[in-house]
Amino acid sequence: MSNLHTRRERRINWITALISIIIAIIGWMRFQQALRHWYYLIDLGLWPPPIYQAVSGGLIGTAHSLGLLFHITRRSFTPAYLRLINALIFIWLWIDRIFIGLRDYFALLLAGTVFLSLCLVMIDLLIYRHIRYPQKETSHVTED
Repeated sequence: MSNLHTRRERRINWITALISIIIAIIGWMRFQQALRHWYYLIDLGLWPPPIYQAVSGGLIGTAHSLGLLFHITRRSFTPAYLRLINALIFIWLWIDRIFIGLRDYFALLLAGTVFLSLCLVMIDLLIYRHIRYPQKETSHVTED
């Protein structure tokens, strides 16, 4: 039973690392592409402007890169941190679609937004909630 429990914890830890890597890469790619195509995006007159794309991508990339670092180093606050940034991305996604993006495209993007929202909620409920790090065994030496 104990071996099964540790295999489950290991699997959750690997999945958590993979999710953090994927989301960090997506954020950093958003940042990089906004910078790379800066003048082209400005010439197209897209809304929001490339600075928004770069900043939001950089924040997502940084947040999940830190989450991965905390996860690899097994910091006790990692599950709370990952759940917090997951919640912030969820809120940002809806604020972006409702208030920042163009109204004409809200209905077109609604199915994708709902899908991403469900993915974020499922990641939180099925993965981040169950992250456990084994306690380090410490020896208590008493001085006489």
